[in-house]
Amino acid sequence: MNDPVKILVVDDSATYRQILLAVIANIPDAECVGMAASGTIALAKIPILKPDLLLLDVVMPGMDGVETLQRVRQLFPDIQAIMVSAFDMDHAKATLRALNLGALHFVAKPIGGNSEENTAELARYLSPLVQWVQTRKYAGLSRQGLPHPAPPPMAKKPQAIPSPPTQKIPIDLIVIGVSTGGPKALECLLPQLPARLPCPVLVVQHLPALFTQSMAAKLDMESPLRVAEAKGGELLGPGIIYIAPGGKHLVVKRFPGGGYSLAVNQDPPVNNCRPAVDVLFASVAEVFKGNVLAVVMTGMGRDGTEGVRALKRGVGLCRCWVQDEASSVVWGMPGSVFDAGLADEVVPLEELAARIVRLAL
Repeated sequence: MNDPVKILVVDDSATYRQILLAVIANIPDAECVGMAASGTIALAKIPILKPDLLLLDVVMPGMDGVETLQRVRQLFPDIQAIMVSAFDMDHAKATLRALNLGALHFVAKPIGGNSEENTAELARYLSPLVQWVQTRKYAGLSRQGLPHPAPPPMAKKPQAIPSPPTQKIPIDLIVIGVSTGGPKALECLLPQLPARLPCPVLVVQHLPALFTQSMAAKLDMESPLRVAEAKGGELLGPGIIYIAPGGKHLVVKRFPGGGYSLAVNQDPPVNNCRPAVDVLFASVAEVFKGNVLAVVMTGMGRDGTEGVRALKRGVGLCRCWVQDEASSVVWGMPGSVFDAGLADEVVPLEELAARIVRLAL
């Protein structure tokens, strides 16, 4: 039997420290080894308590969560961190900075409602992340301080699958699905796509409302292409990257006057996600008649696998690339597509943009 994942809770609010303590008590194979009311106290406790994982408040007096994370990455690179964030724009911006610095993921602080239900919901959300930390711990693997990529497990080393030397086929639409580790990966990929890219790009990143808005605004400032959070009603066209809004599914519809438009909805979550990659991909498969490049990037779970399967059956031509395991924070979503035999190529993150440009131009 494996030892539990040792968790250090870092939050200046005594109330939230107790809430997170109750949450950890509901997670299998997890143990709270200590609590700290500030980043400074946490850094002093880490060498003594030797945690595997931090639950780290984003905004704290003095050394905030982002600065604390930077210090942890420098001093204790094997320790993972999940940010704990409130739902407002300032917290969203700070949380995205933390994710770009190497935080594994984040959870939103519960507001109101039934405390037992909030505790159970947070525990359900954190459980797979804790299980992932435990798997990495006992596999003897470490990311050695994100954002540097980890070596892939020895048991599974998918190599790039080269396409046969056929004539070039134009790509009419690019769809991207990404989750855990996605903000950093998208920041690596999207700013490298040139303004002359001849097809629209649609992205589903598993994030809640406000967070996708903040991410889109940041990427828009960094990218030659316009980057915007989809609102619904937009006509698909080149020169723009649309990101699915947090908390809503993004779908493609036929436009009555010809072409295609975007719509958003609040249908039930799929794969426990809203937005869901499968929902976007399935909508494209249902209505789109052109050629599609589907890219499934770092993320936990299987979201995207059935969507790629639908694209392979539905559109004119679908090529599917998955991010390689070595550059993924979690090789769940891309690994699922690969294991299903749906990936045409396995591509390192640092090569994705150049490969897309060569294919699309």
